Amino acid sequence: MVLDRRTQIFIWVAWFAVFPIGLWTAYKISPPTHFYHHFDFLVTTGLSCIVALIPIVVNQIPFSVTQWLTLFVFLKYGLFAEVILAQIITFIVLLRLRLPKEKRYNFPLNSIMFMIVSLVSGAIFYIFGGEHVQAGNLTINFVVLAGLYMASYFIINQILFTGAFSFLYKTRKPLITKAFLWEGLIHLIAFPVGITLFFLYDLVGVSSFLLVGAPIISTQLILLKYNTSKEINQYLQKAVETGHRLTERLKFEEVLNTFIDHLLNMFPADYLYIFDDMNDDRLQAVRCYENGKFITRKFSLIKKGVGIIGQVWATGQFAFYRDKQQWKNINTEGIPDEMESVLVVPIIKNNAVSGVLFLGTQIKVEYQKYHLMILDILCSYLAVALENVRHYEQTKKESERDPLTKLYNARVCRRKLRDGFNRLHTGKIKCISLLMLDIDYFKSINDQYGHQSGNEILIQMSDLLREIVGNRGTLTRYGGEEFIIILPDVKKEEAIQMGESIRQTIENFSFYMHDNLADERKTISTKITVSIGVASAPADTDNAISLIRYADRALYLGAKRVGRNKVAEYVG
Repeated sequence: MVLDRRTQIFIWVAWFAVFPIGLWTAYKISPPTHFYHHFDFLVTTGLSCIVALIPIVVNQIPFSVTQWLTLFVFLKYGLFAEVILAQIITFIVLLRLRLPKEKRYNFPLNSIMFMIVSLVSGAIFYIFGGEHVQAGNLTINFVVLAGLYMASYFIINQILFTGAFSFLYKTRKPLITKAFLWEGLIHLIAFPVGITLFFLYDLVGVSSFLLVGAPIISTQLILLKYNTSKEINQYLQKAVETGHRLTERLKFEEVLNTFIDHLLNMFPADYLYIFDDMNDDRLQAVRCYENGKFITRKFSLIKKGVGIIGQVWATGQFAFYRDKQQWKNINTEGIPDEMESVLVVPIIKNNAVSGVLFLGTQIKVEYQKYHLMILDILCSYLAVALENVRHYEQTKKESERDPLTKLYNARVCRRKLRDGFNRLHTGKIKCISLLMLDIDYFKSINDQYGHQSGNEILIQMSDLLREIVGNRGTLTRYGGEEFIIILPDVKKEEAIQMGESIRQTIENFSFYMHDNLADERKTISTKITVSIGVASAPADTDNAISLIRYADRALYLGAKRVGRNKVAEYVG
């Protein structure tokens, strides 16, 4: 979420007013104590910056563990020194996040909040009689007041953060969350560490930073490595789950939608594009996602070997950019200028690049190199799933279509008819009619000119019927020279009229075929007629199989037996 420009300006103006006043107030309340040494404070600041750059990640939430250092600085050098250190740590932590330009208001916002936290918690320490003493003069009262300071620091920080979030973003945020509990635990652990450092400093000086800091930093690095490994394992588990979900999908759109949904849940992405390698050797964007919604975007011409996407397309190698400075000079495809971090991964099928996946965010250094490995696995799953879809569609087409005419076959005819009757019985349509069409004297064509000539007639007949029927019904080849036309929501009278129109059109049409039995193969023009039987539901029956039987009966008894080239209706 991003605040509006007016609110951002207000935050910056407030910071320019509050920051100098806060520094002045801190100095007046507690200037640097007589224990203050420039070199020691610089060492503390350097150590704090190192610790701030190595957060502990719990449940994908980063936590800073510098509290033990700010406690030490406050107890040793006073409130003013702690305010300076807290502001530096805040700046370092936010700098590490590499916030985009529109979110840089977080710098003054957090600076103001930590300034208030430092001043109020320090004031509580002093109000209850807290003083800055040597470690040799430690008393139970001093430790209790130091604990009070630490607790105040934590509680005020949480209240301010929750209140500011709810006020600025108009969203209610609960105070007690998992992050709240983890932050409290970190403060609880940091307290004895800070007291220990305070005590050791008076005994061994600057060496105490090494004695206390080295184990803590080492522990942070180990935890960071552990969290990275754990995160990779989580990504791998999600990738496998995504692969399983993709293999369950049997339609192109479903595969892409499932892939994108899982991808957006796994990776931060303000921009996501999927390009497919078309048959004419060009990339086409089949999905474009920008800032939370799918859009239609036209990219500049993508050429192999040219531009960010073109290079990945040509080489089959990943592209990984941490910020815009690394890719802006090779952007020839019209990628949005607001983008910073970029990942581009080839989609490889049969050892060839069949597409390209593009991910981008508006935050610098958002992606890690191990993300490439995860995306490579996901793209492999995607390529396999899309290939399965193509095979499925091809197999389905072959199982549903007549290989000669490419019309639906008898099995699909019966299924479509059952679906029509289901709609009829549920009231979605009022009636359903069926035309059964048979080519007259078709056997004589096969006998005189050969079966190949008969096939030529069947193909032309199918094309003609397809043109006549259009989207008014379902056209199928039922077998041999028989065709069935299913007409949902068409009354019997209308079906008879349509049948007569079909009969006349065919009668007036000139068919062409080759004489495949003659010594010299030549083209012959011929006239063809058809006989048609018509039946309708619920007028004639309420059963799908009966409807076919009744249309067949009308065809042979009402049309074929009385001279052919006729349309006959079923009469029960």
